Amino acid sequence: MLNNLLGVAALVMGIVLILRVQTLSAAILALILGAIVGELLQLENLVSRAAAGVTGKLLGGSADETYLLQVSAALVLFCFGGTGWYGALNEGLTGDGSMLITKAILDAVSACIFGAIPGRITVLLCVPQLAVYLTLFAVSGLVSPYITPGMIADFSAVGGVITLVAGLRLARIKTDIKVLNLLPGLILAFFVSAAWTALVG
Repeated sequence: MLNNLLGVAALVMGIVLILRVQTLSAAILALILGAIVGELLQLENLVSRAAAGVTGKLLGGSADETYLLQVSAALVLFCFGGTGWYGALNEGLTGDGSMLITKAILDAVSACIFGAIPGRITVLLCVPQLAVYLTLFAVSGLVSPYITPGMIADFSAVGGVITLVAGLRLARIKTDIKVLNLLPGLILAFFVSAAWTALVG
């Protein structure tokens, strides 16, 4: 029940963000190119394997494979979700922290769900999450002078699609979508939007 509710909340957030789009064609192109890059790099598989490896080293040989998978799934959800990446980048670029606040609410509920299974290690996942989001925030702050409102609008739309897809997966409506493979689209959105505006207007 809670998973479905969280999924619906992510769907709503995604729709709100998509409505901010300035150039729909540029946003869709960025999303497609990002998905191609993500698939070629097998981004989701790489992150999942890395998360499982880190979890295994932290827990030593005391945990079975099922437990490791549960903890690594939680690590991926909290640290590498499309909503969080979009929220951290968006706050660095615009100062709008509403998405990160919403993400924090969703994560608090998710942590309670995950905490009932892997246990106390769930609390420690805030450390890598903080590191990832602070890095994204710092990078976005450095490049913000070169970003136009139109680029931010298209970036928001791409982030909205990724958030919507994450919601579909969380609500178990469409579970075979590799959300992490879409993340390169967030970065490409800036370049595609700028090029589209320069070439097409």
